[in-house]
Amino acid sequence: MSNSLKVDPKGRLKIPMTLLTTLKGSGPEFYVTSENGNSVRIYPMRVWNEVEGQLERLCLHNVNNQRFLARVKYFGQAVTMDKQCRLLIPITLRNSAQMKGAVDVLDYANYLEVWNHARLMNNLKSDPITAQDEKALNELFSAPRFSWAGDRKNKEGHVHGKELRFGVHRRVHGNSRSQPSQAARGARTDPAERARVA
Repeated sequence: MSNSLKVDPKGRLKIPMTLLTTLKGSGPEFYVTSENGNSVRIYPMRVWNEVEGQLERLCLHNVNNQRFLARVKYFGQAVTMDKQCRLLIPITLRNSAQMKGAVDVLDYANYLEVWNHARLMNNLKSDPITAQDEKALNELFSAPRFSWAGDRKNKEGHVHGKELRFGVHRRVHGNSRSQPSQAARGARTDPAERARVA
């Protein structure tokens, strides 16, 4: 779901109540960061702590994850929401992600992603969904939904629930131009994407 909002002249983004439900029970502390400086991600601090911990464990064996962690730490900053439900976008991100005026907010299961409106529209037009993307989406929609819903008992009678995994969103193409992440592009066409943990 995309919500058109505005960043005020002081760099503050007011989060409407409809989006606060995405971050329900998160408290006033957030981590504001980016994967590449082109957009802004807003994580509840409790979610970010989990994401950061998993990334640090993955970094022990993977150089790509080390690069990703370095970027999100470079752009990142802890931010406290004020009483008017406003979050201050760090100056580094305000400049790199063009956080001024009209912005689009994409809401996911555990975070919000904020894009400069004009930049997002240009990127969506210049980077359309490919045949490979469509194939992946068709496979996703044709797969049985909620296959984990029926818990099974093992031989000892223990119940196995669903397993949650952390997945870092990667670009579909190797192009280094400013593009929305796979997650941002998928938000327009794939409601199931919102259920993924960032």
